Amino acid sequence: MTYARLANWLRPRLWMGLVIGTTPWLAWLGSLALGGGYKDSFHQLFTADHLAFYHAARLIREGNAQRLYDYSALNATNYQRELIGWEWGGFEAFRNPPFYALLYWPTAGLSYYVSAAIWLAIGLAFLVLAIVVLRPKQPLRVLLWSLTFYPVCAVAGFGQNTFQSLAIVAGVYRLLQAERKFAAGLVAGLLFFKPQLLLGVFVWWGLEPRRYARCWLGVAVMGAALAALSAALIPTGTRAFLDSLPAIAAFRGDPFWNKQSPRAFWALLLTRTGDENQADDQAPLVIALAGACSLAGLAGAWWVKQRTGAPVAAMFPLAIFLSLWASPHALIYEWALLVAAAVVLWEEFPAQRPAWLVVFTLAWLALGSSTPLTALQLRADFPVVVQVAVPVMGIVGWLTARELVRSAATPGSSQVVGSGSAGQSDWSGGGTRLMV
Repeated sequence: MTYARLANWLRPRLWMGLVIGTTPWLAWLGSLALGGGYKDSFHQLFTADHLAFYHAARLIREGNAQRLYDYSALNATNYQRELIGWEWGGFEAFRNPPFYALLYWPTAGLSYYVSAAIWLAIGLAFLVLAIVVLRPKQPLRVLLWSLTFYPVCAVAGFGQNTFQSLAIVAGVYRLLQAERKFAAGLVAGLLFFKPQLLLGVFVWWGLEPRRYARCWLGVAVMGAALAALSAALIPTGTRAFLDSLPAIAAFRGDPFWNKQSPRAFWALLLTRTGDENQADDQAPLVIALAGACSLAGLAGAWWVKQRTGAPVAAMFPLAIFLSLWASPHALIYEWALLVAAAVVLWEEFPAQRPAWLVVFTLAWLALGSSTPLTALQLRADFPVVVQVAVPVMGIVGWLTARELVRSAATPGSSQVVGSGSAGQSDWSGGGTRLMV
């Protein structure tokens, strides 16, 4: 079977993706309507993860920054319940560096629900900004398809900050393409509020340290500036963060159905004890197998570097993938970063579009189904729990690396082959026949 044949079969059926992709949004909005808007029908707080950022900024406004990481005391005193106005059973801990809470200072004086709505709108604006910065030929179509990608919906539903991360990595890509390496490093350093997302970028730059020396300098400068800002404006919070850092780094309490990473995959497959969220991701065998997956990703990046000459357009998507693949706690909403990787692959390697259409469909299906399927297996107490997204994304990573290598050896690979003109963006597919 060729990519061209698979792509030709998929194109007239893409409308189904638009229909299916709206279902999570409709389900979320419908559940909120049934729950009264401030919570859903399952009694989950509206964009609950936002509460972590909101309450941290609120503590700073109140002059209580030293309490930022005192989770047990905050929970015992019902601090968050007082902010939201009802007896919600959850607790959202703030585990980011203290400087990040300053971003939420302007809305921390408003009610939680107004702040959450504002930041939901800001997050969607960051999504649009990321797409604009990536400069696809058809940005509205890219935005539409992005919204059908379940991790994107999960960002909004959880109230997470991945859209900010997406805009940052898009900026890094655009600056690197413009050969502004120091500026790219500065922008990348903004991700120190969630440093695990820099892992793949650091691997990429580490493969060519001299070429990206100015990037490393920019990252260091931004890191130092953020640390100085934190120490100057939030000294007690900064000391509390440093004291709590070992516990924050060791945190692994997120539910396993929400984690989509090799480490969670092996833990669920090999060590689950029967409780819905009980699996040992610290087991030596689990760590060894997860490490082997990370090494395989690193080997693939090295292979692409050696075979292609490591252009930015080829290495950037791999860096995004590696950040998620090698992270011990990649959650479903963090996979929304793949939007940036997909746009770059589609726009910069148009001759491979039949392959990209197939590969993107695999990723779309796997990441759209894995979270509910994992939750279903856990609740049904299956003896073996399989996170389907992890092996599928391993295949997606391999196929992508192979196509990038092929693109370097394909004459005219920078041109669209088919009915479109050179450089034209067509998200319905097109291009050459490439053997799987």
